[in-house]
Amino acid sequence: MTLRLVNGGKEPHQAGLVRIDSGKTGADVAAALKSPAAPPAWMVFVGGPDVVPPGDTANATQPLAPGRYFLVCFFPSPDGKLHLDKGMFRWLVVRDASAAALEPAGDVTVTLNDYGFEIVPPLSGGTRTLRVVNAGPQLHELMLLALVPGKRVADVVAWDQGGMKGVPPARPLGGIVGLTPGRRAAFTVTLAPGTYVLACFVPDATDGKSHAVHGMVKEIRIS
Repeated sequence: MTLRLVNGGKEPHQAGLVRIDSGKTGADVAAALKSPAAPPAWMVFVGGPDVVPPGDTANATQPLAPGRYFLVCFFPSPDGKLHLDKGMFRWLVVRDASAAALEPAGDVTVTLNDYGFEIVPPLSGGTRTLRVVNAGPQLHELMLLALVPGKRVADVVAWDQGGMKGVPPARPLGGIVGLTPGRRAAFTVTLAPGTYVLACFVPDATDGKSHAVHGMVKEIRIS
């Protein structure tokens, strides 16, 4: 299934897609989302389009088995509170079994691991579909950002460590919100000449620090 995010709000947003096993209640989900521990096995992150600023769109294609899911935005507001905590959460049900066998295709495969991005073949300019595979042992995302002139990867990490407050050093262009180990998804984006960053801002399962702080950021230059 392909999910298209249209950001009609005043702040950057994402639309994470998470499957919940049967028997779990809304209270179970709320407790798991507030816990600093790694997501429980019954909560499966299957993709969804990552962050874009107001007025922009993003997309994500991922296989979906029938069942209960929710859409969620984990991005913070300028006051530091997550959009999730402000009510940006919605249940949905998938009934069509045909989406379960979907295998996302792409021009480029990006493999996520602890803590890096393997890109084959190298990214080039133009409209590209990135197939994203989580081969690591824990939850990862892929956020694509276009660096502001004069900014570097270190500025992105510092912005993350500061709670993503203030003027960002890069413009988010989408990506895949989160993938449980072994999951895959894809998204399409148009890359103009410039400098980009791939980043994962998911909290680490061992110490709670962002994966970007652990080095899961990669600068790419498109000519």
